[in-house]
Amino acid sequence: MEREIINLQDKRIERLLLGISAMIADALEMAQQAKSIPVDSEEKLTLAQMELENLYLQLGKPESI
Repeated sequence: MEREIINLQDKRIERLLLGISAMIADALEMAQQAKSIPVDSEEKLTLAQMELENLYLQLGKPESI
């Protein structure tokens, strides 16, 4: 009987450890995603700026026939 109680306690502890481990993994993934947001935003803004510059230059050029 005592062995069964210990086994149940071990399983409960194992489930708790797995739950805590999953929470840590989720938090790490969220932190990594948060770090990539500024980099992605900067890249998109740079591309948009380049597109605007190209468009501006094209609008300023006289059309050649």
